[in-house]
Amino acid sequence: MVLAQNKQSKIGYVAMSNTDNYVTIDTAIIRVWYALNALDIRDENSYIDWQILEVGSHCNKYYSYFVWESDSLRTVDYRTKRSSEFSREQLPRGRNGKGNWNELQYHVLIAENGVMRTYNRERLPEYEGYYDEPYLNQQWTLTQDTAIIGGYHCQKATCHYHGRDFEAWFTPEVPIKYGPWKFGGLPGLIVKVYDTDHLYTFECTNVEHVSQPMFRSKYARRRPIKRETVLKFERKINECPGRTLGWRDMDGNIISKTYPYEPLELE
Repeated sequence: MVLAQNKQSKIGYVAMSNTDNYVTIDTAIIRVWYALNALDIRDENSYIDWQILEVGSHCNKYYSYFVWESDSLRTVDYRTKRSSEFSREQLPRGRNGKGNWNELQYHVLIAENGVMRTYNRERLPEYEGYYDEPYLNQQWTLTQDTAIIGGYHCQKATCHYHGRDFEAWFTPEVPIKYGPWKFGGLPGLIVKVYDTDHLYTFECTNVEHVSQPMFRSKYARRRPIKRETVLKFERKINECPGRTLGWRDMDGNIISKTYPYEPLELE
């Protein structure tokens, strides 16, 4: 079985997103931070990614803090130097990352009016776009199991979603029905959620009450794309990046080395 605890694509860092071109879409009133596949929840350097859920008055946003941080640093550098050059210190942080592309980092999710829109950012721009899904679409089964997680009194719920079985721990102590990634719909904040194979784990590190602008890119060049097309491409590029991107060795042969890959979404 592939251990997604060490999941990182073999694909290099994708093009930057210029944060100078971002627009305000709402005011965030709650910000929830989630560690993705943390080895030590107390150490952000042990995370594959650190992700943020922003809850506003009429929409939510879910995105990678590490990628946002990298884009911000590179935007400042570009603004001052007018150069596309960058140092490796500006690449997204994250365990074993080294700036490598990861679909769970390079997707930005915006939820509004019961619809979750995913803006995907890929190594091949022809596969970049956006697709919509119903939001809060999991069919949860509540259990009697309880636990203290992150200092919160939590209750366990289970669901089957996009081909995997998941277990979630939610707390009514934070009375919002949202959680990481595409999860939500429980009577309290989802503090921790993972698939039953324990390949992917999202765990809350802190909750902030704020009043700050919620930004997103204008996505001027994004066009609708089918979710199935995105998932198929991401499987190909993770399993065989050389063939997918047309990489060749010194003799001019296509590099066809393959790698194991276990996507979060199986269907």
